[in-house]
Amino acid sequence: MAPLTQSGEVAARRRLASAGGRNAAGTRGRGRRAWNLALVAVALCGVAAPGQERWAPDRPEPGSVEAIAKYTTEPRFSHPWVAYVPDSATVPSPSKFLGHVIGAPGELAKTERIYAYFRALAKATPRVRVETAGTSDEGRDILLVAVADEDGIRDLSRLKAASAALADPRTTAPEAAEGVIASARPFYFLNAGLHSDESGSPEMVMELAYRLAVSEQPFIKAIRSNVVVLINPVSEPDGRDRFVEWFYRHLKGKTDYETLPPLSPPYWGRYVFHDNNRDAHQRALETTRAVHRVFHEYHPVALHDLHESVPLLQTWNGTGPWNPNLDPIVVSELFEMSFAEVRDLTAAGMPGVWTWAFGEGFGHHYLESVATNHNAIGRGYETFGNASAETMARNLRDRKYAGRPVTGSEWYRPLPPPRRFTWSLRNNTNYMQAGCLAVLTHTANNAKAMLRAFYRKGYNSWQKGLQEKPYAFVIPDGQGDRRRVAQLVNLLRAQRIEVSRATDAFTVNEGTFAKGSYVVRLDQPYRNYAVDLLLPQEFPADADHQPYDDISWALPIHYGVDAKRVDDEGIRRAAVELIRTDVQPAGSVSGAGAVYLLKDTGQEALLAARVRLAAFAVSVAEQAFTSGDVEYPAGSWVILDQPGLGTALAKVAGELGLDFAAASSAPAGVPVHAARLPRLAVWHSWADTQAAGWLRLTLDQQQVPYTYLRDDDVRAGGLEGRFDVIVWPETESDLQEQIHGIDRRYSPLPYTRTTDFPTHGEPDASEDITGGIGWKGLANLQQFVERGGLLLTLGNGSALALDGGLVRGVSHASGGGSVWTPGVELTAKFLRVGHPIGYGYKPVESVFRGSFTVYHVRPPDRRWVVLQWGTKAPKEDRDPADEPAEAAAEGPAMVVSGGARGEETLEGRPAILDVPVAKGHVVAYNFNPMHRDLNRSDYRLLWNAILNWQAIVQ
Repeated sequence: MAPLTQSGEVAARRRLASAGGRNAAGTRGRGRRAWNLALVAVALCGVAAPGQERWAPDRPEPGSVEAIAKYTTEPRFSHPWVAYVPDSATVPSPSKFLGHVIGAPGELAKTERIYAYFRALAKATPRVRVETAGTSDEGRDILLVAVADEDGIRDLSRLKAASAALADPRTTAPEAAEGVIASARPFYFLNAGLHSDESGSPEMVMELAYRLAVSEQPFIKAIRSNVVVLINPVSEPDGRDRFVEWFYRHLKGKTDYETLPPLSPPYWGRYVFHDNNRDAHQRALETTRAVHRVFHEYHPVALHDLHESVPLLQTWNGTGPWNPNLDPIVVSELFEMSFAEVRDLTAAGMPGVWTWAFGEGFGHHYLESVATNHNAIGRGYETFGNASAETMARNLRDRKYAGRPVTGSEWYRPLPPPRRFTWSLRNNTNYMQAGCLAVLTHTANNAKAMLRAFYRKGYNSWQKGLQEKPYAFVIPDGQGDRRRVAQLVNLLRAQRIEVSRATDAFTVNEGTFAKGSYVVRLDQPYRNYAVDLLLPQEFPADADHQPYDDISWALPIHYGVDAKRVDDEGIRRAAVELIRTDVQPAGSVSGAGAVYLLKDTGQEALLAARVRLAAFAVSVAEQAFTSGDVEYPAGSWVILDQPGLGTALAKVAGELGLDFAAASSAPAGVPVHAARLPRLAVWHSWADTQAAGWLRLTLDQQQVPYTYLRDDDVRAGGLEGRFDVIVWPETESDLQEQIHGIDRRYSPLPYTRTTDFPTHGEPDASEDITGGIGWKGLANLQQFVERGGLLLTLGNGSALALDGGLVRGVSHASGGGSVWTPGVELTAKFLRVGHPIGYGYKPVESVFRGSFTVYHVRPPDRRWVVLQWGTKAPKEDRDPADEPAEAAAEGPAMVVSGGARGEETLEGRPAILDVPVAKGHVVAYNFNPMHRDLNRSDYRLLWNAILNWQAIVQ
């Protein structure tokens, strides 16, 4: 444990912590008051010496002690390490630069101001360096700050090379690794400002970086000389600026937490909210890519993400079950670091510092997980933020974690927080900064051991690939969607998983594979992560604790790509060549004739191709046919020759990897329908724009035109004159909020661009974002459908149609509450063979499902069910006499990847419903086919409805 200030103060605080422990449960009020009075005496009066000496060898910046004490609501919510700002005659402090101490009420800095401070800091001291790590989705810089002593900054290139050498044990033998470790330093990476309404961390890291750069406290000097601290001050700069403007526009001066208007603007980044912390595997967002770029350049031993949602400081590790592909060293390191933080802050009398009972450790799909997945340590904090920068009374009420009250004393929470208190931005700063100093001290004191563990995890992973099955995965090239195969390969490579390509055909016990097949040999440092991504997940059925998020992320399953596990050691003899650049599949246009045909083999790119060919007429075959010696399934395209078509097809083939073949004539006797691009709208609620954002991201990437539809537009009506298809995306809002939106008590609540708020009004705007679509909007949607429109409702968005009355005859399934599918891949079966939504799919497929309502239709209405869960009829509709035969002919298991409960209740229930309503149709998906850019194999289920909208409504 680092020294608090002087030895006498350390001893005093240990005595106080011991005495205070008896009152941890809050049952002895008199003892707690005595504890608090003693703590005040230590924190404000000092133990060792009066005046400035208690901060020695530092000298406090004039006024900083008083300002921090003023803005800290109780002395126990502070720590001597952060109770002052060290003074410097040459280096600007954040207090001097901003004009106020960090954590002052009512004050937040935008990204430009934060960056300006860090650049000024780097200009003033050789102990700080600033560089650009990347840009946001809207083009703003994402900064990286490095802090160390002069030698550490001067030697950054050498230290990076040393960490890279330790990251690859194939090129650094254990003996050589010890030599590298002897002169290396660990990088410790702090990531701030990912979630924009968790506003404190970008402020805190300014003071932390300054303290690390100028303080002469012995433990700070030890951090500087033994560690290089990396800081991303604002991970999501687009959202930071939107939130700060929101604070000054709608929150500043309001101090009653219970009656505040919405704490967040409707957008952070251009596309998503908190899901920017669920993108570790997919790497779809620029914020993710920037952090990954830093990780792979510096190879830090730990990546520490700073969040604010749990009282008062929760340091992550997990309750279990743990991911079976993690090296056990990681788990021990997580607990070791967490308990160092709990110990140091609790010893200073800070209540509410705890660990363990938050998250489970099975799924590692968060931003810091790039470290966990690549042999380092991904970890984080949840401190207690108000979102707003104002000081407010807070009440923890009955908050529970892992089933236990957060205000109770536990083995993992020795000094719990009070139930009621007043909380400030400075309190939050104190907790977060003191915790960071504790773990940085731990890192400095254990620098060589942490580097050694980093090397050992990579070594162990590599050795597993040599000694344990599986030894490789083979991904055949000639699959139905070559482009998606290439995207999978490129994603693995972006994750630094090595992929090779067979230079000749080869045979192993698992089969014969053609030249050009992709081979992921597992004798590599990131073998464990490769296995985690390429095999299905199996969440333990008997787990004591619920998962925090999705429990399936197996890329081959979610991409609809076959990746063959190889347990035959002979795979090492296969002739392969390492892929060093991204793979781009080549399409083709073959032959010449009056007609061009496109075989539907499940290609995701068909919607993008139709957009590129918008100037040409395209028809879709409703039945299978043969042309020459090629069999074309239903869903294949038939395109009559038109002026300029050949050139356009060549361009599309090259871009999207599609194959067009010429024929002398169209297939005879095969019914076709026109595939005219619809006038497409994507609705978003002002109360929840996130899932719509993932859909927009994909549509934008594929250049699909659409209108972004607001609550305001739905209320205005006239939808049937403007649109053919409306997509009502997945949402976390319940039915009431889908209809009525943000409470009108906050009206007017503008989100518009102005001179004072230049980031607002993007990517959509309104003078008042309250009120939702209302009953009028619901009636307008009903009119849109009844007059011939196609409404596509996704996931929980389907509640609007099925529970809101647009569709009749669909009810909640009995016992549906027992169904538990927390982000898993499940078996599903098409009941309406030949329905356009099923084009490109096999009769039995698998689909990604989150936690959604389970619906039921009467037997006569099962004609509406396009896709059902599982392969059997609902239990109540089965003939008991048939059960022995059904048991003997058991179909595929319901769970393909992840885990589930209540599968028997879900069996046979609707996964996709296509319900006629007057002249139009409602297609309701009981899952989200556009989940976080992950479930790519489900995209066609939505694309097919958009492409074939006329066939559905007619």
